Amino acid sequence: NNEIGRVWVRFFDYLKDKMTAIPNLVTPDALYELHIYGEEMLTIGYFEAFVGIEVENLDSVPLDLLGKLIPVSQYAVFTLEGEQIVADWHLTVDKWIADAGYQRDERFSFQYYDHRFKGLDRIDESILDVYLPIATIDQDDE
Repeated sequence: NNEIGRVWVRFFDYLKDKMTAIPNLVTPDALYELHIYGEEMLTIGYFEAFVGIEVENLDSVPLDLLGKLIPVSQYAVFTLEGEQIVADWHLTVDKWIADAGYQRDERFSFQYYDHRFKGLDRIDESILDVYLPIATIDQDDE
């Protein structure tokens, strides 16, 4: 019942009627939730959220959908299971990234949902992957 949940509902409603209108799907049973962070994230915690599917190219994306290109990056991938999905996992993840000698590219992140995600109503049975873009910490910057 939050804004991101309402975006998912609208997207699923759209897909019911239009899935065949998107011919160049990479993985039809995989979904993504993209978070784009701006200055509002640092000051008040706001970010932009988009939900979608991966396509081979943007040429045949219907006009009523938005296409986003994600920068090529090195990612730390974290698999979350059950209650971890709804817990405050950021603290553990951020500590691991720092301890491993990386820093986050804090412009965006995304979540990957496939057949392992059973839904929020079955969170104990669900699994998803979180992709966080990272870079090696330059020792000269420390």
